[in-house]
Amino acid sequence: MKPIIGITAEVKDDKSYYLSSVYSDTVLQAGGVPLLIPLIPDKDMNQLCQQIDGLIITGGEDIDPAYYGELPHPTLQRITPQLDEMEFALVQKILELDKPYIGTCRGLHMLNVVMGGSLHQSIHDQREEYSFLHRQNAIRTHRSHPVKLDKKSKVFQMFQEEEFKVNSFHHQGVNRVGDGLKVVATAPDGIVEAVESENHTFIYGFQWHPEEFALIGDEPSKKLFAKFIEAAIERKNKERA
Repeated sequence: MKPIIGITAEVKDDKSYYLSSVYSDTVLQAGGVPLLIPLIPDKDMNQLCQQIDGLIITGGEDIDPAYYGELPHPTLQRITPQLDEMEFALVQKILELDKPYIGTCRGLHMLNVVMGGSLHQSIHDQREEYSFLHRQNAIRTHRSHPVKLDKKSKVFQMFQEEEFKVNSFHHQGVNRVGDGLKVVATAPDGIVEAVESENHTFIYGFQWHPEEFALIGDEPSKKLFAKFIEAAIERKNKERA
């Protein structure tokens, strides 16, 4: 049977959910079965995590800085407390179970925060270093700036490219790196663009949106999601053994 991949949705006005079809289409293309995850109570978290074989946390709103011990910066944008609470607990459980995880944009930020890291609430206002525009005014498949990969990383082993251009839709970014996470890709201005866990089987966070490129046929991005589905199948089979 195909692995079930949970995908969290954005919360809109506390009355509706939103998820771009690109996420589910990418999972289907890679050979998985996508499952949209709405807000669920903590008491049901364990059951959900036992049912899914992998997790994707998508892009979205800012994360409440209270999760990493800070007060709101004047440039902090909209937060969704219920989603923060659920996704924080969800990532904790997925890490505990060592199930495959891909976090894109906000998904990278949430992974970093769960593992004890912090964020720049606004990379353009809080970093002393120069930062170029990271929220592009272009279609989502436009590649606006380059990133450079660590050639010793597992991400490089999948992409097989040391430097390439990516899309960019964020104003927050990784500040203090979480425990057990390794920075494996950076932008020319030093912004963290990808991390991987040093202690888990398949745990990755990306500042860009590789799902956008996978769906239009970019081979390295397609390989990432193919490996994700392979890891989910292996984890599923391990549970059955």
